[in-house]
Amino acid sequence: MKIGVLMYTYNRTDDARINMEIIRNLWSKNELLKDVVIVHSYNGEREWWPEKYLEDELLRMDNLGHFAGAEMLLNEGVKLFSEKYSDIDYVITLAPDTWLIKPEYIEKIITIMQKEKKYHSTCPWGTEKKDNMWKIGMALDFNIFDLGWVTKHNLFPINFSEFVKKYSEIFFYQDEIIYLERVFALRFKQAILESCDIPSENLLKKVAKSYVYRMKDREPVHDERKLFWINKGRKMYWENIGLITYHDPKPKRDILKKLNLQVGKYSEYLISSTDLGYYNKGVKKTSYLKDDKKINYGD
Repeated sequence: MKIGVLMYTYNRTDDARINMEIIRNLWSKNELLKDVVIVHSYNGEREWWPEKYLEDELLRMDNLGHFAGAEMLLNEGVKLFSEKYSDIDYVITLAPDTWLIKPEYIEKIITIMQKEKKYHSTCPWGTEKKDNMWKIGMALDFNIFDLGWVTKHNLFPINFSEFVKKYSEIFFYQDEIIYLERVFALRFKQAILESCDIPSENLLKKVAKSYVYRMKDREPVHDERKLFWINKGRKMYWENIGLITYHDPKPKRDILKKLNLQVGKYSEYLISSTDLGYYNKGVKKTSYLKDDKKINYGD
């Protein structure tokens, strides 16, 4: 069996490099994952990623914005896999800041997917109560799919930008955001409809659900509880499966240090650093630092 990894990056470059070190130097101890092919889709500035690091393929493209940019990174990465590495069985998609330090969890999922003929593995991009992935969307920062199936049945391209162009007025009128994760869930149902002989549209949701391995170990992604009337937001660490998704480098550094996971020069530098201002060029949720100047994403 052959496995690929699709990593998609804008400006979380230190995250991406350490993520690749984890894949090359920790995952490689697992027989299934020792020779993974890494395709890196990248739309940040060239100076941030001047050359390949540990990836097999580096795709450079323009940044079209948050959702549209992510869509292009995913679309082009899958296209390259399907055209150049069509012998790959399963592709693991990872955002650069989404680290998986227990590769045995991936082995478990892929083994089940193969045995039970699941085409996709993900979880709802929601909360404990809002857990209908068809309404809330599918997590894209960490998911696994059957490359042959998604290629044959046109799950990609996601065509998010076309969807926005066609329906944005309706969503804006209702004061709602069009999420890439939700459009992706729609495309998955459409791919199921193309691949299966379904006698009634009423059965589509049930049939689509049967072909998804749901990562319940990761749920819920978001926390509904409030502390002093403030929404606590995203959950960032699932110790039982080894999934780390912090945007802040400090808790990541602390976890690596605690587990003594020095898997490469960038992880070692993070562990030894006391001043973390360098990390990802000081990127925050809506800005990053360039030449000691705060640059907002809209600049």
